[in-house]
Amino acid sequence: MLKIFRSIKEFELARNNLKDLSYVPTMGNLHKGHISLIDLAKNYKNKIISTIYINPLQFNDKNDFQKYPKTLDRDIELLSENGCDYLLIPDDSILDGIKQIKAPLKLANKLCGLNRPGHFDGVLTILNRLFKIVRPQMVVFGKKDYQQLIIVKDFIESNNLPIIVKSSEIIRDEDGLALSSRNNLLTSNDRAAATDIYKALKKYETFRQCINPDDFKSHINFLEDVKGKFSLNVDYLVSCDKESLDISYDIDKKDLLIAIAVTTVGGVRLIDNIEVKKL
Repeated sequence: MLKIFRSIKEFELARNNLKDLSYVPTMGNLHKGHISLIDLAKNYKNKIISTIYINPLQFNDKNDFQKYPKTLDRDIELLSENGCDYLLIPDDSILDGIKQIKAPLKLANKLCGLNRPGHFDGVLTILNRLFKIVRPQMVVFGKKDYQQLIIVKDFIESNNLPIIVKSSEIIRDEDGLALSSRNNLLTSNDRAAATDIYKALKKYETFRQCINPDDFKSHINFLEDVKGKFSLNVDYLVSCDKESLDISYDIDKKDLLIAIAVTTVGGVRLIDNIEVKKL
């Protein structure tokens, strides 16, 4: 049975009586992608805890924050049905006296970080607070927000936090669209157009596997071709090193590259990625 804590104080009073915890942090509006994180956590002996908190610190746009879907009753139902043991729902008092954390520029000052200044600072700031409250042995993230995953891993390792990081594969609808809470903000026409993101990534994967890594002109021409063929407002579509996130064009020098696409569809910012492996 799901035990719900509706305040930090209530949870802290109970924490010492809880055993090792596997932690799934969320902002709510849960879907099958979130449930896959719960399912991954079930493979380990720990009890599973999730949090639902829409973190204002990671939003660059106030309207984007206000529009973020809120489905708490349904979220509680999903967590209960899928084997989550505990749920903490903190209020904004979690921000009182919070220590500001800066994401390392080597990882944050690129890709999404270029157009969303302070975003990853906000993510790490709230996670640092939640880690101190929850005190998990393990934390589980999805791979869809790949840059965030790498930055959080770096933060945990750099600060010697006793937390194991596990990551779950991207969950997609049948048409290939990566599941995201933001998909609920799309109109039906925009939802159909958004399926082009995955198509563009798969096309890019084939292109990257075949092209000479030094042929930058072909790379530029391909990106222009993608923008013309697909109904996407492409912010960027690049391949990068899976650990440093540095832009990389030479798959022969790496066992694996990550191709990341960020687009805006109907005013909604969507992100997706795939692994680009050698043929």
